[in-house]
Amino acid sequence: MKRTTIEIDEQLLARAKRALGAKTTRATVEAALRCVAEAAEGAQGLRAGAQQDFLARLGTRVDLHVLAGDSMWR
Repeated sequence: MKRTTIEIDEQLLARAKRALGAKTTRATVEAALRCVAEAAEGAQGLRAGAQQDFLARLGTRVDLHVLAGDSMWR
């Protein structure tokens, strides 16, 4: 754990407490950080999955042998 002192907008904190159902400032901040981290990690996973799907379908849309050949890049 790390102790940190920050200035927080009181109205924004109150809104976040209500939205998250948290009782304390610490619980609110931790829940908000958790939500943001999980959302970012989930978005990253979705992007990676979409890229894998694209690469899996790529062979049906282009001739990979032509792309791999030297004549393609001359």
